Amino acid sequence: MAIGIIRSLQLVATLTVAGPVGLVGVFNLLEGEYTLGAFFLGAAIALVVVSEYVYVRLTDRTVGRLRRLKNIRGGE
Repeated sequence: MAIGIIRSLQLVATLTVAGPVGLVGVFNLLEGEYTLGAFFLGAAIALVVVSEYVYVRLTDRTVGRLRRLKNIRGGE
């Protein structure tokens, strides 16, 4: 599946936020603070997963509505 410009920009924005959070988690793990490190790593992963989930849901809804609208107008 090809990734479009808008999708690429959204992914870059998500990784811009999630990257530093993940690095904080890695540094905490290296310093021996496992609970805090795991929390930050989990938060970084959650940011990316939620972003992907929201994108897929919105895309499916929008494409579905456009297809229905096309079918309605095409049938007239």
